[in-house]
Amino acid sequence: MRRTSTLAQMPARQPPAIPAGELIGAISATAELCGQPLSPSAATLLAGDLERLNRTAVFKALARCRAELHGTLNSGEIMARIDDGRPSAEEAWSMLPATEAASVVWTEEMAQSWAKVLPLLQDGEAERARRLFFECYTHAVLMARCKQEKVRWTPSLGTDLQERERVLQEALRKERLPASYVQELLPYRSLSAQSGHFFAQIRLKRIP
Repeated sequence: MRRTSTLAQMPARQPPAIPAGELIGAISATAELCGQPLSPSAATLLAGDLERLNRTAVFKALARCRAELHGTLNSGEIMARIDDGRPSAEEAWSMLPATEAASVVWTEEMAQSWAKVLPLLQDGEAERARRLFFECYTHAVLMARCKQEKVRWTPSLGTDLQERERVLQEALRKERLPASYVQELLPYRSLSAQSGHFFAQIRLKRIP
């Protein structure tokens, strides 16, 4: 049976608000370049939706809108292009466990969407499952970004111990899980030589 582990999360610190004038100006200019200028009141409302998000992520998303969007600029189009650490729908789909043996470190949105499509996968309807997953996951990510929720990664461990170790190592390298937590899931007595060396290198890097 698949085992899902949970990791306690510290309350996230709210980023400082993006200066209103700077954000409204960028939104207005982007909307004009996309072909549908916004009124000052509409740009102000849109800025209110975005002002507490990461400044760099917001301005990168607006740049993507200028390059990709031809039409009305709205919060959904911007939110869909925010890079907050959540995988794209395509990447998220490729990470899903195909069998009980497989392990995965996934986000809450991935886990929720996978649960909705699991019956289709069990019936062999992979293409329908993929379409539904994309729809559910895209919506869940958009809602999480609108609520300014930080990405949360949790492991779901399968029965294949070597696969479990590989997936946890990858999550550690990508800083999706802390080393201390991964080490709890991979006790030293069950670590491969490769993992033992990997953790040793992490400890050395932390020595002042």
